[in-house]
Parts: sequence; structure tokens; C-alpha cells
Amino acid sequence: MIERIYIPTVRRTSTQITYDNLPNELKKKVTMVVEPGERHLYNYPCEYLEIPEKLVGTWTQLAETRLFIHKHAGKIRYVVADDDIIIGRRNSNTWTNVSNMETSRRPATSDEILEMFDTFDAWLDEYDIGVVGPSSPDTPPAETEYADTKGVFSFVAYDGKMLSEEIDDMDITCVRVAEDVLFIYECLSRGINTRLSTEWMMDNRSMTSKELKGTRKVWTDMYADDDQPEDHFQTENHYEALEIIRKKFPLGMRIFTKQGKKKNTKYWKRVYIHKPSEHMNTMFSWNT
Repeated sequence: MIERIYIPTVRRTSTQITYDNLPNELKKKVTMVVEPGERHLYNYPCEYLEIPEKLVGTWTQLAETRLFIHKHAGKIRYVVADDDIIIGRRNSNTWTNVSNMETSRRPATSDEILEMFDTFDAWLDEYDIGVVGPSSPDTPPAETEYADTKGVFSFVAYDGKMLSEEIDDMDITCVRVAEDVLFIYECLSRGINTRLSTEWMMDNRSMTSKELKGTRKVWTDMYADDDQPEDHFQTENHYEALEIIRKKFPLGMRIFTKQGKKKNTKYWKRVYIHKPSEHMNTMFSWNT
């Protein structure tokens, strides 16, 4: 069972899109992760976890906060979600050729979100799957119900039992941005596989809403108000972070320039190290 939903949030004391769009049953599992100085400003009826004061204002605060959450969760199954997510559902004709709705996709109902959580929980029962989540509506969907060994971002369910065995040895706080990319590579390189849902998808409102686009503090706080880049993913800061990651996992990423723009291709499967199941290990041990 997925026991807890962590929502790290900053400067959004009255705008909690993820929380507001969860079914009441799941709101009971929410823990908002906040800065100590902002705790008194939040009045949502959920649990709260304050990050250590020493992390506030540091260059890699988000990455350090995520590490803090993983260690706080321990061995339970849990979700870490951005605070600006709306869950959606794709038409099943994408992978079955049988339609189950009138449109190609739509926002998920409360019952459907509960169904998604049950699906993710079942996937985490598989011996090699430790990270699962919905896909982005901005990328072409797979022709299967899900795809393994992919990048999973923004709304992610974890098997804490698997992750807790590796988290102390992971280097996931050396970059300010693209820290989620680094985390996935660290997981894959340690035999923790990922699964990306085709059916379930997430709308990151800070990426798509003009009103919220300028409130992503991990990006906007790197620049003066009058010097905000049009596309943060084309900035020197972003590609410096990607270059650090590429050097750590040279088989997993290619960085290049095309038509005057920086681009990158991620090769998740080249980084994944498959580990045999405990059942296979026991069988081979018995045969020796």
C-alpha cells in the first residue's frame, strides 16, 4: 500500500493544485514539506514536515529536500509529487485499439485517481520495479500500457524498501536543476528499475500555465526579475547540470547542438543494471 504522499512546496501557501485535486481519501495521506519560516502560513488539513533550517536558501535546496524526504519515508511505499499537478487519463485505444472515453484524454476522476494508485502499488510488487509514475501529455504515448526503464518525473511513487538500501550511497544533491534526471540514473545504475504509465498522465501546471510559469523558484531564483530567460531548459545553468550528469553516466546521455539550440538525448536503458530476483538467486544457490 502507498502510505504517504509528500508534497514539497515553497511560496505557494494558498495555491496547492496537487492537494486540491486529490480524492479526500488520499488527502489524508498528504504531508506537505515546507520551510520552517513558512509553516505558519499553511492551513491545509494535512500533516507537515519542516526541512532543516540549514537547507533553506542553499543552491541545491530542492535536491537536498528530496533526499531529506526519501530518508524520512524510510522503507514505506510513498509518493513525492510537485505541488502543481493535475492527474489525467488517456483513452485506452492508444494501446488496446478499444476506446473507453469520447476524447483522446481528459482529467481523471477521483475514483480513477484511486485506481491509478492501486495500479502503481501493484507495479511496485514486481521485484525489479522501484519507481513508477504517470507520463507527460507533451510526449507521444507508448503503444503499450506502460514502458519500463524510462524517466519518471513530477509525480513519482517509490518502493522505500528498495530505495532505502541504496539512498546513502547515491549522489543526488550535486546539481540544482535536473536533479530528478540524476536521481533516475542513480536508481537505474543500482538495479532499481522504473515504469512509466501510458494510461495515467500528469499535467504540470507550472509548465503550462502562464500564471504559474514564473513561480518555479528552483528556476526563477537563479535570475533577476528583469533577466528571466524565455526557456529555462535552454539556459547555461541547465546544460551545466546536464554535463555534470553526463560525465557521471557517459553512456546515458548525449549533448549536442542543432540549428543553434542545445539538445540532449537520454539513453536510460544503457545505464540500467539488471539484478536477478531473490528467487533466481535462491535457485542458483540451491543448484550449487
